[in-house]
Amino acid sequence: MNFQAPTSSNPTIVVDTTKTYQSIDGFGYTLTGGSAMLINQLNATTKAALLQELFATDNTNIGTSYLRISIGASDLDARPFTYDDLPAGQTDPQLDKFSIAPEKTDLLPILKSILAINPSLKILGSPWSAPAWMKTNGNLKGGSLKPEYYGVYAQYFVKYLKAMQAEGITLDAVTLQNEPLHGATTPAWS
Repeated sequence: MNFQAPTSSNPTIVVDTTKTYQSIDGFGYTLTGGSAMLINQLNATTKAALLQELFATDNTNIGTSYLRISIGASDLDARPFTYDDLPAGQTDPQLDKFSIAPEKTDLLPILKSILAINPSLKILGSPWSAPAWMKTNGNLKGGSLKPEYYGVYAQYFVKYLKAMQAEGITLDAVTLQNEPLHGATTPAWS
């Protein structure tokens, strides 16, 4: 038991600027399609103030420096989608039907507003699912990528990166799958 009075109620953190252990790309969180939708529903003044507070890099704001976004829908979007959804039984190995159009209503406008505030923001993209027609179970939930679509899925990423770049958004990194070992990985609601 400690019978001494504490000397401080707050811990002291000491930073030794003469030592470097590893670099840090940034600090941030995920911007989901659902959160972009909710931010877009705010009135213009409130939305601008929120984005300024979160992303401005001066001494009075948070200065978020890294965002993760989903490639296609996450489990927090209004509906499940990828950028090449087709009716059951159809395939699109040339990715002729690929489109990031589902992002043009909410996510892209918010990202553009954020980048206007903080152009040095880094963005990581991560898919919750490949298109269902590429998967063993033909469903956005569960299953795994069919080996015959490995190359097509790589091209899906290339098309995504180019489409985002055409919108003025450059991604710093991508992952192949969000939570790859989670068997019920989903943008599908069941």
